[in-house]
Amino acid sequence: MKKTVQYPLILIGMLWLCGGLFAQRTGTNFSVDRAAQYFLGTSDELLIPVNVWGFVQKPGQYMVPDNTDLIALLSYAGGPTENAKLSHVKIVRNDIKGGHVVYRIDVKRYLETADARLIPTLRPGDTIIVGGTTFHWVTKAFDFVSRIAILAQIYYLVALAEQYKRR
Repeated sequence: MKKTVQYPLILIGMLWLCGGLFAQRTGTNFSVDRAAQYFLGTSDELLIPVNVWGFVQKPGQYMVPDNTDLIALLSYAGGPTENAKLSHVKIVRNDIKGGHVVYRIDVKRYLETADARLIPTLRPGDTIIVGGTTFHWVTKAFDFVSRIAILAQIYYLVALAEQYKRR
């Protein structure tokens, strides 16, 4: 096979292999001063902005009533996906000194015990991160390895065709 054909095939294979690795949704950044962290809803209820990232059906930013707890927010976001690790949900919260505090919440334990003390009320600017299970990450690793194997196989077949053509 001519080298002019071989290199584009390898390039196409590499682009296909890496295509899903860097795909991300684009969105707008939300940055406001302290006074603008509260909003009034349609029925004059106080709303706060919170962010939901990770393994939920509809991640994004939500304007929720100021007394919303973590379970209600996860429900607003469509609930967790099947690969969500509910035993390690994180809440990243701004502290008074301008830093951040990370809380780890065991939502799975709450679902088993119904102990409402395990679920915190949200504050303006909180970011909730629902991580993925080990099974999800192992599946992603196997997917990556299989793509590498396919690329290696394409390269091998191109080299084999080149050898066969030289005979």
